[in-house]
This record gives sequence, structure tokens and C-alpha cells, in this order.
Amino acid sequence: MNKFLLLSFIFFIITNQLSSQEIDEKKSLTQKKENIEFTRIGVIDMQKILNESIAYQGVVEQFEDIRRVHRNKMTKQEDQIRDEESKLFKQKNIISKEAYAKKGQEILKKINNLKQQKNTDVKKFEIAFEKATNRIQKALVDVLSVIANERGLNLVLAKNQVLLVGKDIDLTDNAIKQLNKVLSSVKLELKK
Repeated sequence: MNKFLLLSFIFFIITNQLSSQEIDEKKSLTQKKENIEFTRIGVIDMQKILNESIAYQGVVEQFEDIRRVHRNKMTKQEDQIRDEESKLFKQKNIISKEAYAKKGQEILKKINNLKQQKNTDVKKFEIAFEKATNRIQKALVDVLSVIANERGLNLVLAKNQVLLVGKDIDLTDNAIKQLNKVLSSVKLELKK
């Protein structure tokens, strides 16, 4: 009987101790759950924002205008070189071989210079476009930061990184509206 009481007492102590450990673990888990914040997410459609941004549309127009003017200028210079080539070809049997070769080299040099100028200008245009686009994106980040703070968001993702998007987390239209208020134009600045 004493053994039975002793075993019962030990069993009682062990189970009581285990249940107090379980209670402590449950309390700890409950506290951890209470401390866990849910991640609040917003999503934006970058392509739509750029397409509907007044500033971006202006940059694209400026870029196209500059390219058009440049293309016309280059076409005129190419036409002048072609005319020189044509005149030189007509003089082939009239002038000496040395003079013909010299003028041919001059024309070739003009062609190479024109190609080099064309490449340099294209790089300048691309750099200017990239800088203007970066200014717009920087303004967009500022706008998204304000929107995220207002809505208590922890994370804003690009729509193309997400498989399914609910309308309640899509920030695109609001971002466009705010971006157009903050930044209505950006000047495309070309380095000389």
C-alpha cells in the first residue's frame, strides 16, 4: 500500500509538472502570436504607372522629338556625303588616281565620323532618358512610401511578381494620381 501511495504521489507530481510546463509553453506561444505582426502588402503595376504618368509621357515626347530632329540632321549629312561620292565617281576618269584616292579617303573619313557621331549622340539620348526616368521612379518611391505609411503597409510589390492580386491591395491608380500631383513634368537634359 505504501508503494502504491508513493507511486501515485510520484505520478501526480510528474503529471502536474508536465501540465505546468505545457501551460507555460502555451502561454509562451500565445505571447509570441500576440507579438507577431501580419505583413500588410500593396501591389503596383509599374508599366501602367509609367504609361499614365504625365511626367513620363512628357519625357517620351521629348525623347521622340529629339530623335526625330537628330535623324533628320543625320539624313541630311548622309545625303551630302552620297552627293560627294556621286560627284567623285563622275570624276573618276577625269582626275588623277591619286586625287581620286585622296578624295575617296576624305569621304570615307566623313562616313566614319558620321557613324561615330551617331553612336555618341544615341548614347547621350539614352543616358538623358534614363536619368529622367530615374527621377520619375524616385518620385514614385516617395509617393509609394507615403501611401504605404497611410495604409500601414509593410511591403509593396510589383504586380508582375505576384500571381493573383485583389483589388483592395492594388495601389496603382492611387499612385498614378499622387505621382501626377507631385511630378507633372521632367526635362530631358542632354549633355553637350
